[in-house]
Amino acid sequence: MSFFLWLWFEEIAVCTVALVALGILLHAARVSTVTVRGESFIGRVSALLALAGIVLLWWSRWWATPDENVWRYALPILAAVFAIAIHATFSARATGERQFDAVDLALRSIWSYGSRWWFVGWWTLAALITATVVLAGLASSTDERGRYTMMVIQLGTSRAGTTFFGWSFGLPVLVALAVLVAVVLMALRRVSIPAVPADPIHRERDRAHRRGRTRTILSIACGAVSFTLGASWLFIGQSSRLAASMSTPEGMRVDVGTSFAALAMPLAVGGILLEGLGLALIAFALFQPRARAADRSRVPSAARAESVAN
Repeated sequence: MSFFLWLWFEEIAVCTVALVALGILLHAARVSTVTVRGESFIGRVSALLALAGIVLLWWSRWWATPDENVWRYALPILAAVFAIAIHATFSARATGERQFDAVDLALRSIWSYGSRWWFVGWWTLAALITATVVLAGLASSTDERGRYTMMVIQLGTSRAGTTFFGWSFGLPVLVALAVLVAVVLMALRRVSIPAVPADPIHRERDRAHRRGRTRTILSIACGAVSFTLGASWLFIGQSSRLAASMSTPEGMRVDVGTSFAALAMPLAVGGILLEGLGLALIAFALFQPRARAADRSRVPSAARAESVAN
């Protein structure tokens, strides 16, 4: 039993963090004063597709050695690309092009229907993973096949090395991230483009629906990037423990480690927290309150007051 727990320690720790984070997210969604429509069936299917990318990354450690399949760290982001594309396509079709007697001509953009904190979190995570890939790539060395998958310590005329999150692992992540950014912007644009009804009651319902779609898009995107960032930090933290020793002509023993060996524990803790947060963000779209018929017919008091005043 203890061997099983040790073997799956990372997954158990990540799932524990994810459960706590998911509970906080769901509570925050319930107490929020902003009207957001619950997620649709398409949103839940999209979340499951994104979760599949995380499962594949976890399973890949059993059928791939650390220096093989260098694209596997991009799996969560690629799954998110597919999930968001599905959500943007079929969610828009389910809504359809509605006809209104009058439309609201107020200016709106792709940023109009999401909380600023969702957007800040999205761009912060994208910047962090980009910086991580670049810094790790600059610190990496080539293996016998010419791929940047190694961290090397020079010991006089000899060398010691271990597998590392170098350019060969990082570049597929950056390519997948670039595609994800483009797909997210496309999906947000599809949310903001359709006409908005001028009637206050219908307009508020429409805004709630668009806020829900925007939140699902950003939660899946943020979750995939957060999980990938956590996985890369764990990889770098494990590699940072590389150490070697040599004896001098005087018989003294000299121990040499990596330049960032002191970051091994912070990277491990941060990696588990980021993976747990990423898993929770994707699961948030799956477990957030369902859009019931009663919710769709409920009209916020502010919208009612505006309608009566007009």
